[in-house]
Amino acid sequence: MALLCLAIVIVGVLLLIILRMSRELRRRRQRQLQEKAQAEYQCLSNLNVIGRAMQEGQMDLVEGCLRARVIIDILDAGWWQDDQLTVIELVSDSTAHLHTHQARSTLTARDRMQEDQHRLQIISQHEEDILKAARQLISRTHHVAMH
Repeated sequence: MALLCLAIVIVGVLLLIILRMSRELRRRRQRQLQEKAQAEYQCLSNLNVIGRAMQEGQMDLVEGCLRARVIIDILDAGWWQDDQLTVIELVSDSTAHLHTHQARSTLTARDRMQEDQHRLQIISQHEEDILKAARQLISRTHHVAMH
């Protein structure tokens, strides 16, 4: 009889442990879902800002493509299936080798000028498509900008 009572107590304790672990697991999953939703919201919001800045001439179009590319790659939600956005990938691939920020400041004036000419050439070749892509970014993220 004592062994039966002991077994019931042990089973009860194990059930309590399982119940607490199950609650903790659900809480962690919920937190992960919330964090993922918040991260996606931030990405969409940033894409909206980039699209608007490109559209309004407040951001260099090559820089906008580079920034949008990083965010779209993070989202990885079939964005590259949108034909209007493929120019972002094209421009970022063709300018990825160019120096930015601190590395740019170490270039000679001649090298900087050559890189600037390359950027301007890329922009002149693709400006219309880049601006269409910027409008598409705004269109696909307008629901985020409303909040």
